[in-house]
Amino acid sequence: MTRSENAAHFDAALTGLVIESLTIAGPDVVREAQHWTTGRRGPVVEDPNQLADADLSAFATQAVLLGARALAATAQTSEARLLEQMLKEVGEKTEAASSKAAELTELAVKEASTAVVQVANDAKKAITDADQQSRKEFTAAVLGAKNDLTAEIRRLVGGDKPELLERLQPVLDKFSSGLETQVRTSTHELLERAAKQFDPTDPSSPMAKHAAALTAQQEKVTQQLDKNHGELTTKVDELTTMLKVQQAKTKLVNVTPIKGASFEEQIHDLLRGMASALGDEYVDTTAMVGRIPRCKKGDGVLTAAGCAHVVLEMTDSQRTGWGEYFDEAERNRDAAAAIGIVRTPEQNDGQSIRVLGPRRIVLAFDPNGDDPELLRTVVLLIRTVALAATSRTGTSEVATAEEKIGEALAQLDRIAKVKKLANGIQKNAGTIDSECTGLNASIRRLLDEALVALAGSSAAPAMLAGVVSGAA
Repeated sequence: MTRSENAAHFDAALTGLVIESLTIAGPDVVREAQHWTTGRRGPVVEDPNQLADADLSAFATQAVLLGARALAATAQTSEARLLEQMLKEVGEKTEAASSKAAELTELAVKEASTAVVQVANDAKKAITDADQQSRKEFTAAVLGAKNDLTAEIRRLVGGDKPELLERLQPVLDKFSSGLETQVRTSTHELLERAAKQFDPTDPSSPMAKHAAALTAQQEKVTQQLDKNHGELTTKVDELTTMLKVQQAKTKLVNVTPIKGASFEEQIHDLLRGMASALGDEYVDTTAMVGRIPRCKKGDGVLTAAGCAHVVLEMTDSQRTGWGEYFDEAERNRDAAAAIGIVRTPEQNDGQSIRVLGPRRIVLAFDPNGDDPELLRTVVLLIRTVALAATSRTGTSEVATAEEKIGEALAQLDRIAKVKKLANGIQKNAGTIDSECTGLNASIRRLLDEALVALAGSSAAPAMLAGVVSGAA
């Protein structure tokens, strides 16, 4: 199937999806689509005629975007779980292998020691038996030699009166007895020393030393295995902890629509409410291409009084080069001013409010904890700047408005300093909060005066009257 025959495919630049003909019959999808007949989510529509003529492009775009985010988050969670399970199995197998190796080593040493002891006992028994047998044979040999020698002497020097024989007989008896005793003693000592060399209970014997060396080697191997297992277990635990922390961060940053809105969605919701209160229009342009081909820079556009555009960019990460980014975003969205929004001061070079020029501000704002009045004040200020930049009133009125805007910017710098002080001094939180409230009121007054000055010309009094009342 070629690309033109596919119901959904990439565009020529491979930067977007083209859906030409695709039918989704899921009841949940159809029911949700009934809320989007006007291009944004509203009450459910049951009229078949309205449903037949409804343009669901906005719904399809949002569904694909949110679905892609949900799929990405689900895939990351699944991969993290698989990796965690793999690490757990590695740890269990390593522990089992270490235990098995220690058991096998200990068993081998025990078997070797038992074999050595058995060999030593067998050798000792053989030596003892040989000692007893040699004693019997030697005694019999000495006794036979003695009898033979006595008989031979009796034959040679004997007679009717064998006086010489009788005198030699005690000498022969003493010689044979002494020889037997000496040989028996020497043989016993020799065999005893030989048996002692094989005695494992004697610490000085080679067999005992060999058994001790085997035991020491076994203990050393066991200790090394335990050490290696401990180090591996620690590394696996550290890796598992890092994985869980990363998984938790992913859950916080990429929250699915089922569990809650992302940072960008929360900011979009706040800005829609503020624009509605001011009588302005706010559009989420995250997925929309602007005036520059294939460029989607500028997450949202606030249109004040139908003519002044403020582009907004929000990100939950550190970003450098805001100036160049604002240049392209303003061209892409045809805007006169820009606001950048991050979650924490650390993502904004350690500052709560950073003024990058007369018509550009980067604000650190956490929708989960910060006061929306701070965001409202910044929006009102930049909105007034955009109105002044696009206003066609007289020179004196514009100069007055710019003067008031300059004073408001100075007050905004004071808010940043006070907010920074509030983060470090908790005991004076009440006083600091009151000061911030007063400064917000002062900024509102200055902005009202600027708007009144801009409304002084007959060119747009009716247009700005509602804006002034909405800002109040």
